[in-house]
Amino acid sequence: MEFKRYKVKKDLVIVGAGMPGICAAIQAARLGLTVALINNRGYLGGNSSAEIGVSVDGADGCQEFNCYSREAGIVDELRLENLYRNPQRNRYIWDTVLVDAIRKEPNIEVFLNTNIDQVEIEDKHRIKFVSGSQLGSEKRFEFYASCFLDDTGDGTVGYLAGADYRMGRESKDEFGERVAPDKADDCVIPSTLTFYAKDTGKPVRYIKPDFAIDLAKTDVLKYRTIPKDEFYRFHWYYEVTGSINQIENSEKIIQMHKELVYGIWDYIKNSGEYDADNYDLEYVAPVPGKRESRRLMGDYILKESDIVEQRDFEDTVGHGGWSIDLHAIEGFFSKDLVNQHIFLKGIYQIPYRTGYSRNIENLFMAGRCMSTTHVAFGSTRVMATLSTLGQALGVAAYLCKKYNTTPRGVYENHRKELQQTLLKWDQYVVGCRNEDPADIAKEAEIEVSSVQECKLTDVEFTQTLENQLGLIVPADGFVNNVYIKARATSDVLLHYTVYLPIKKENYNPENKVAEGTIEVKASQDWNWIAIPINKEIEKNKIFIELDGKPELELGMTHRKLTGVVCFERVKNQTPTIVDIDTLEMKEYIWRNLKGTICFKIEPEQKVYGPENIINGYARPYGLPNIWLSKEGVEGQYVKMAWPEKKCIKEIILYFDSDLNFRISFRPSVENVIPEIVKDYDIYCKTETGYIKIKEVRENHQRMNRILIDPIETDEIKIEFHATNGWPRVGIYEIRIY
Repeated sequence: MEFKRYKVKKDLVIVGAGMPGICAAIQAARLGLTVALINNRGYLGGNSSAEIGVSVDGADGCQEFNCYSREAGIVDELRLENLYRNPQRNRYIWDTVLVDAIRKEPNIEVFLNTNIDQVEIEDKHRIKFVSGSQLGSEKRFEFYASCFLDDTGDGTVGYLAGADYRMGRESKDEFGERVAPDKADDCVIPSTLTFYAKDTGKPVRYIKPDFAIDLAKTDVLKYRTIPKDEFYRFHWYYEVTGSINQIENSEKIIQMHKELVYGIWDYIKNSGEYDADNYDLEYVAPVPGKRESRRLMGDYILKESDIVEQRDFEDTVGHGGWSIDLHAIEGFFSKDLVNQHIFLKGIYQIPYRTGYSRNIENLFMAGRCMSTTHVAFGSTRVMATLSTLGQALGVAAYLCKKYNTTPRGVYENHRKELQQTLLKWDQYVVGCRNEDPADIAKEAEIEVSSVQECKLTDVEFTQTLENQLGLIVPADGFVNNVYIKARATSDVLLHYTVYLPIKKENYNPENKVAEGTIEVKASQDWNWIAIPINKEIEKNKIFIELDGKPELELGMTHRKLTGVVCFERVKNQTPTIVDIDTLEMKEYIWRNLKGTICFKIEPEQKVYGPENIINGYARPYGLPNIWLSKEGVEGQYVKMAWPEKKCIKEIILYFDSDLNFRISFRPSVENVIPEIVKDYDIYCKTETGYIKIKEVRENHQRMNRILIDPIETDEIKIEFHATNGWPRVGIYEIRIY
């Protein structure tokens, strides 16, 4: 006897429902493909699932200068939805967000608890079908498609198909990677078993199980610490070993994790060093969150130099920015630092060629099995970054069907359409702008209700210039001076340095263009201090560095303008933060300030005008690329008019969602980004006047796609009634089809 067999035929079969697989499935389904989404567990989300619960981090999560780098697209849509529904960051609510997102797409069929264990190959290099059994139903499925996507994390489909893969660390010499080991080996970044506790309000006894490690009888605590503040919160950083095969030894690794976790909790509860009497162990994950195993090889292997040098790729489809984060192979039991964060100078591009197999012609790969070296993988492995590649592969699968081609054929013949489609669906493709000929918004004349000036002049609080501060302001044209508001307790000489970023996506001080000293006279009144620039700036931002002077007070504001950022340079106290040039602990780090130095620019830089709505960029790149209305002005609107009537059936708006705000999985007081437009109406002009064609209320998403019955008009008007708390309206782009 054997399980009953079922054949399932789809356009795209995705094995693994981690975040990249989910984003690929949603994107492909929205483009009209039928999708089978298969997962060997009962939850969606991979390492972010309710079982494991790791944060969906990305390019903005671990840097000094990765401003406005948060991923948009589908992964941001999901995170914004979770922020709205789930400010307490309950992992089970996150699961419902993912389930709802998948169930809204009628083209997706989900197969949970289904383990793929067989791959049938035809013509030597092409997958015919994959098959596996579903736990509980006693069904065995065969999944047929023209394209397959491996998001298993372990590269299981690729392995069974005979795809080229690597597992372990390359040597320094193979790719010239500075932080690689001298000799290649089979070691990988270790996995983690997460756990957390809760306060019960009364004493709770804990008796250590016999199998658990007695930490007091080891020397591990000479090298490792268990935090005494917030010891009860989510713990994800206690690792065992990456020196043994993470697949073959999976059960052994789970047991090793349990020995460690229950031993750590025994130490917290019973050592007397923690105020833990009332705490009970609330949750221990059933499976570890795996960081690395097989990496399938594509037509391109992303390496350290690509990331460090921020290499431009003709087939860029996404971006990363997390530090090169390589953990000690023996994890918690290592005598070295548990991990190092090698800070990058900015975001980097992810080429499409890292997302399909070089020798299995119809196999995509996303998630942890994308084509990278071990060192590069130390950065790409975080889920939001991987999700951008997942969304790109959803589009690529659509193009494979549209043109009856292979994943490689998309690279060879259709990569521009791949990039343009991603832009339409709000994926950031570094350096690419909207060139869609079907978008008639680019032909329109635009009228707006008001335009914000690039200045912040009203002092709300003060900050003493004890440490170096950095101020970034956008500029396009000749800049004579940038003025800052300050006052001095005594006469003081203020030293400044002016830099320009080399790449338009960068915010770090790279190219020095001016330097000098300014005499500031003692005064109890606020004065405008001129920082001389005297330079023509072309669609870029200016980084002004002010040396520390405790005699100087700066006028500050809590108000924000897109593209304006303020930093403070402080002594680095964390040995894990490493300088990318020296590979040594950074002596100082720059951190974002919550407020901004009051400033104005001479002459005025007109960077927030309505032309930004159709300039092709939907986020800061060089300039902010956003229309901002004036603060506090009632009746804000945008009008778009054409010389002759157009047949309109689709309108897409990309709102300001504060892309410089990191959406973490920690509990938050906010449940929506304040800058996002909340309530608005869309009108079209007729011979008898305006008629309302769409009313939107309680919006909390950045991208709004409005489908309407086709209507002919020569003018569209959008009236904005409320944001989610911000005093001005911000729109990056409007598209009309």
